[in-house]
Amino acid sequence: MSSQSSSSSSTLPSSPGSGFTPGPEDLDLMGLRNPRTGATISIIKDILEDILDALKENRILTIPLRSRRSGHWRAIRFPAPTETEVKKFTCLLQILHLSHECLISGTIITKRNIYYQNPELFGSQAYVDKLVDDIAFTFGVGRDALNIVAACKGLLAGVMSISMKDSSIQNYSLDPNGTLVPDVKAIDYIDAASVKWVLVVEKEATFRGLVASRYFESSRAGPGAIITGKGYPDLATRQFLNLLHTVLPQLPFYALVDFDPDGLAIMRTYKCGSLALGHEENITLPNLSWLGPKSHDILGCPSCIHQGDSSQIDDEVPLTATAPPRLMEVSSALTVGDRKKGVRLLEKLVVNIDQGNSEEEEKELVHELQLMLILNIKAEIQAIDEAGDVTEWLDHSLPSSSG
Repeated sequence: MSSQSSSSSSTLPSSPGSGFTPGPEDLDLMGLRNPRTGATISIIKDILEDILDALKENRILTIPLRSRRSGHWRAIRFPAPTETEVKKFTCLLQILHLSHECLISGTIITKRNIYYQNPELFGSQAYVDKLVDDIAFTFGVGRDALNIVAACKGLLAGVMSISMKDSSIQNYSLDPNGTLVPDVKAIDYIDAASVKWVLVVEKEATFRGLVASRYFESSRAGPGAIITGKGYPDLATRQFLNLLHTVLPQLPFYALVDFDPDGLAIMRTYKCGSLALGHEENITLPNLSWLGPKSHDILGCPSCIHQGDSSQIDDEVPLTATAPPRLMEVSSALTVGDRKKGVRLLEKLVVNIDQGNSEEEEKELVHELQLMLILNIKAEIQAIDEAGDVTEWLDHSLPSSSG
């Protein structure tokens, strides 16, 4: 497919005229074999051959597995002294077999499909998900290197169309409820010629409201795209955002999340990744900017907050005394769980700052978390508008320079 002239219209890195020289990490996006496919096949083959040899020699069968929490190695055995280990061995063997078949044939299987191969054996989808991630971590590869993917839960809407490798074309401006985010491996071409901004929204309800009003067309900042991972984002949504940033690096990305510890943690999952999937590649969005709402939006007192300032709270300013009456109506107190999560996040941010690894936005996050914990308040996105309509606030908050 030919390249578009617009700077916001892009083929994937393999396309002629894109001006992008792919590195090894980009090969899987070009419909070519993942550069780690051969190594992954070899590892699985060695494990399966060792099991066959053990059967012939009447030895205990083993599958090596590395803990994602501690990093320690352990041999999962059969026969084993407990039913739990027997089940784990059997499930691991089944997953390795399916992965090997897919890698050899060049096909893809979803974790959901793996579960339904033998639901009585696996017991739950969550158990399959955990073992797949354990295997990927043990091999030192991303889940996609196993040719195992998750069924995407993320939704996308905007003035954008995507051509797939099966020759179909998906227009993301048509469905009033949004459309499922596509699998990055199935994408051939992204046409986002009119997109001026991308808004990453925490909640599905907020996303649906914005899409129903067609805000991606009516925004004062110009046309854009809106995406949600429905809370903590799945891997497929994060991979898509990373790909979108890779092929369209000039696009600004903004996060709209609740003013609470979970909201900030979700934003940082998009931006920096997560500990549980630290072995995965191409799933972060480092240029994601926090749009809000922030403390001055909730308190209604911009003069009380040092916007963009990482210094400590000014004790001479009576924050709560100058806040408008609606403060108590739109906010609520932090729960014990909220406070624990907020403190843990604050500690991580402070460590980053002390080590000199932080950006100015992380210093702002520290300040906002301090305010949140000291004032003992949290608020949902809708708190920025008494009617629950965030479009007016977005029109004033999305930078006009993106238009």
